[in-house]
Amino acid sequence: MMQDAIVWGPLIIKYNWIAVAFSALAAYAAMKYWLKDKNDISKPILEDITNAFLWAFLIWKFSVIIFNPVTVLNNPYYIVYFTGGWRGIILSAIALLLFIAIQSKKRKITFWIYTAVLAAGLLSYTFVYSLFQLSFNYLTQSFLYDLSQLVVVSVLLIWLYNRKERFEKPREINQVILWFSIGQIFGYFLKHSSTVVFLGLSSEQLVFLAVALFCLFSQSFRKKASLNES
Repeated sequence: MMQDAIVWGPLIIKYNWIAVAFSALAAYAAMKYWLKDKNDISKPILEDITNAFLWAFLIWKFSVIIFNPVTVLNNPYYIVYFTGGWRGIILSAIALLLFIAIQSKKRKITFWIYTAVLAAGLLSYTFVYSLFQLSFNYLTQSFLYDLSQLVVVSVLLIWLYNRKERFEKPREINQVILWFSIGQIFGYFLKHSSTVVFLGLSSEQLVFLAVALFCLFSQSFRKKASLNES
């Protein structure tokens, strides 16, 4: 864990809040930079993604009501201190993608431009957040995990920007998601707080394994479809 907080008189600022704030700014800057040559669609895409993340955050935060209704009914303050956890993240991710899919169709902007912008933003967020974690976690057991995150997203960011012109097609996005998921599966072996659920894997690893397998399946399916067309 990161150090707890900066105490400045009566004001307490958690290091984690600072990390999240700077990471979010980095993500927004990366998305805006990605769209710098697309002035005609830059504003609507950024608006849609910002709104999507706002809804995703609210779903993640309040999905605790869905997953722990009895606890919330017995103690309403539970909502303030807890979230939907990993199940909430999955639910909010699905909602985010659905929202973006609807908006892309409504605005007649290809869905893959949205996902490329999202990839640039999320990888940049992870990169800056990992830097903060490494700055404060260098004496803790999570150092290797944080370092692995930094390495994975650094490689993917370089790849993303070197092949920017190709990232309006599903194949390239598929590859980024695939390798990010594989990186997470191996990275979580370095995270000492992970709890084994099945086959030596944690629940987080199982989620990323499912995503990686889906990417491989969809990639294979598209290859077969293109061969049949030719």
